[in-house]
Amino acid sequence: MLTRQAQPIPPTATTTTTANTTPPAKNTTSKKTFQGTSKNTSQGTSKGTSTSTSTSSAAKVKPGTSSPAKPAAEPKAAERQRESGEKRGAAPPPPLTEVPVFRPSLEEFHDPLVYVEAVRGQAESYGLCRVAPPQDWRPECKLKEDMRFVTQVQHIHKLGRRWGPNVLRLACIRKHLQAQGISMEDPPLIGGCELDLARFFQLINDMGGMQQVSDMKKWNKLADQLRIPKTAQDRLAKLQEAYCQYLLSYDSLDPAERIRLEREVLEEKGRLEKKRGPLEGHSDDSQQSLLQLPRCEPKNGLVNGVIRRNGLPRNLEEGAKEGKKQEKDMWLRSSRRRLFSQEKKGGRGGAEEEKEFLSDQHKCIYRGKSVSLTTFYRTARNTMNMCFNKEPGTAEVEQEYWNIVEQRECHVAVHCGKVDTKTHGSGFPVGKSETFSKHGWNLTILPNNSGSILRHLGAVPGVTIPWLNIGMVFSTSCWSRDHHRLPYIDYLHTGADCIWYCIPAEEKVKLDKVVHTLLQANGTPGLEMLENNIMISPEVLCRAGVKVHRTVQQSGQFVVCFPAAFVSKVCCGYSVSETVHFATPQWLNTGYQAAKELKCRRIERSFSMEKLLYQIAMSESKRENGVILSTMTSLLKDLRDTELRQRRDLFDAGLRSVARYCSHDNQASSESRRIQRQWLRLDPSDRRCQVCQHLCYLSMVVQESENVVFCLECVLLYVQKHKSCRGLKMMYRYDEDQINHLVSRVCGRVLEKSGAEKRRGTRGLQGPGEASTPAKRSARNRTSITVSLTRLPSSTLPKTALSSK
Repeated sequence: MLTRQAQPIPPTATTTTTANTTPPAKNTTSKKTFQGTSKNTSQGTSKGTSTSTSTSSAAKVKPGTSSPAKPAAEPKAAERQRESGEKRGAAPPPPLTEVPVFRPSLEEFHDPLVYVEAVRGQAESYGLCRVAPPQDWRPECKLKEDMRFVTQVQHIHKLGRRWGPNVLRLACIRKHLQAQGISMEDPPLIGGCELDLARFFQLINDMGGMQQVSDMKKWNKLADQLRIPKTAQDRLAKLQEAYCQYLLSYDSLDPAERIRLEREVLEEKGRLEKKRGPLEGHSDDSQQSLLQLPRCEPKNGLVNGVIRRNGLPRNLEEGAKEGKKQEKDMWLRSSRRRLFSQEKKGGRGGAEEEKEFLSDQHKCIYRGKSVSLTTFYRTARNTMNMCFNKEPGTAEVEQEYWNIVEQRECHVAVHCGKVDTKTHGSGFPVGKSETFSKHGWNLTILPNNSGSILRHLGAVPGVTIPWLNIGMVFSTSCWSRDHHRLPYIDYLHTGADCIWYCIPAEEKVKLDKVVHTLLQANGTPGLEMLENNIMISPEVLCRAGVKVHRTVQQSGQFVVCFPAAFVSKVCCGYSVSETVHFATPQWLNTGYQAAKELKCRRIERSFSMEKLLYQIAMSESKRENGVILSTMTSLLKDLRDTELRQRRDLFDAGLRSVARYCSHDNQASSESRRIQRQWLRLDPSDRRCQVCQHLCYLSMVVQESENVVFCLECVLLYVQKHKSCRGLKMMYRYDEDQINHLVSRVCGRVLEKSGAEKRRGTRGLQGPGEASTPAKRSARNRTSITVSLTRLPSSTLPKTALSSK
């Protein structure tokens, strides 16, 4: 069990707020760039800086421990301007505004939802705010070193545009390897970090070739230039092995063969783009557009000594010596033996793999391996050492990050993890006797907060069950918003700072148009394109007129994200944070519309909005919670009308086979015990429509022969297409009388509540001789409680199918 000592946070007596802009950034680059990143200062630009002087190295932050809390330096107003924008004559982007930072006192820091509601008026227009707890609030981190989780691998150089100079060179190597029967599904790793094969090939040829490197014993120098940490185990042996396995055969080709390979790769890229959309994000003919994604062109057409025309190499190996092949005969023989052994083991042939070549180029995030937290920390430390010579500040990390995303000259792969706390444990203390285990800001307690309506859902992974975000330098949460538009709170347990960018919900329409133009979506809405893990520089969005805000979250601080805001995050080093959703009654309308949108787009949801509304109605109507009930009355009526109308249409279409499944999820009916069908044994959270992925809570239609589930809307389309209801059976949870009774009860409570409020107001305005008598009050109560609801007409279905038995 790893623990940490409480660290001081600058105390403040009252809540303070800051909402400033960042200072102007100097147009410089970091002293040591990552691998092949261009060092030309005319191209290196700062994408966002902070006056915070804190450092963010993974080397001094161990797993499960905290870095010392740093003073929260509040950034001042500033303007930043890209040099590339000046050269094109573009107007400088608007300043990137800092989100508000709140520092509650110990008395204010009690209930998170009460506090968030108190500051919502100041912070919601930014979409995000940061909360620094009082000095004495610093819970111990309870993470275990042996905790294992599956990582995600992120190719940072492909987050902006999937295709770049490095990707082209690597694609040529991969295509040649496929022709030789070698697959490269798992790239070579040294110290847990992916080896940049394209950069490796380039450097070994700059040194005179493999034979020259071996004769002059330059392997150490080559490893240093590739920034492979000296602490990596067997780094030289693994480097030589990677060359023999992946580069030797390609290095033996003559220049003409390499040019032919490159031509074939570009043709394959063109065919792929016709099927699945552009990889570049914009065409080369739109160079004058200010909305295009930034493209950093090499100076004088030279990139690493290779002459380029129109952004493509003219000759990959001009001036190659004739005797180069002879120098590698010994290495070729060993490579051929390895190829032969792989073919004997059943390796796939080049013709079969040709069909899949470049098929994953639209991806930039891949499934990683299962690792322990200690192993992840070591990989994070090695990655940091490969990127920077010394501990970088937040501004250095941010600048280098956007250089890599936009220039795409080097291969940068980092890892991250999203871990379910129900399985692996929370970072917060949970023991009854532990300090802060019952505090309101403990995110394991927040899902049960009386102010959050999500408590009616119970335990839902990724919604009401907190999850851990484990990252390293450059680990990214790309531009996105929660599918249900839910707000959430994130707490940084330990590690380096995290940079957050936010676009308020009110910018949705403008953002959609801008992203659609930038990515050439060809009919696809821009916001849907953003869901494909796309990172666009805040400066590019600001220049296009989109409001983008920024903040730097430090260890021990909270970030609160408001509903429907678009957010992205970049880690500055090894870090562990914890996140959980919440929702107030004001979110209900937003969530209901989001659920409709997800159904139309056929996207799988985490929970059923129907279930949430009915659970709230049944629970809160007993408590006479007027605020919640008045908010959800119109939603319940709309849900009732839609449900009963679809049932009636289905009965009119000829469906007669109906049954009622259990009224409660944990209680099986006699019919479900008698007929053990797969669709009856499913947990309600798994009863999804096979067409639109809708969670069928109120009702569903099953095809008994195929064990297929439909929602009512999709089964109506199915019946219209097949002109038959044969084999279909409707299962329902509540009949028409029960649905109408529940809606009537909610409406009655709302009217009763409003009537009581009016009576209190009337009594306050009465004169001395107009006091209300008990008889008059009783008459008024009877009048106000009377509810008139128009019941929908009865269905033609037999009464036993729709009414309570």
